[in-house]
Amino acid sequence: MKKIAVLCGGVLLAANAFADYGYYGYSSHDDEMSGFAIFTLIVMIVYIVISIIVLVRWWKMTSNVDQIREQLTHPDHSLTYLVAIGEKEEAQRRAVKMLVDKLYDIYMSSYMQSKADVMDKEIMKLLPSFKRLGLAMPEYVSKGEIFIDYMNGLTGGSVSYK
Repeated sequence: MKKIAVLCGGVLLAANAFADYGYYGYSSHDDEMSGFAIFTLIVMIVYIVISIIVLVRWWKMTSNVDQIREQLTHPDHSLTYLVAIGEKEEAQRRAVKMLVDKLYDIYMSSYMQSKADVMDKEIMKLLPSFKRLGLAMPEYVSKGEIFIDYMNGLTGGSVSYK
């Protein structure tokens, strides 16, 4: 991006020189483009090139919309589906990831007061559905205080329960 900014600055300086070119009597032809017309042409070309670059980037960003939509609309359904087709290990991994993601957000929050209590509520909300699917959770995600101690041990942090 810095290269583009420097290039644009250089193009503007060069275009400014072209804009003043006709006023000093260097050219005796009347049918040439004026300096301002050349400057406008260069600015338009740069604008078109940048627009094409932005269009290509947006195109790449939206190329996997189907994947994103599937993950947003069926996050819990995928666990049930995985257990139903016999992929219990994958369902176990995703369930732990889902729970750790929620607990980690609470752990990292600087505005939450009683983190252990909020974590316990999240665990109690999800744990029955995991048990119904036959998925066992690791010990460190069984209680909020245990998760905080586990994360403090991993990160060397000192996040409190309250």
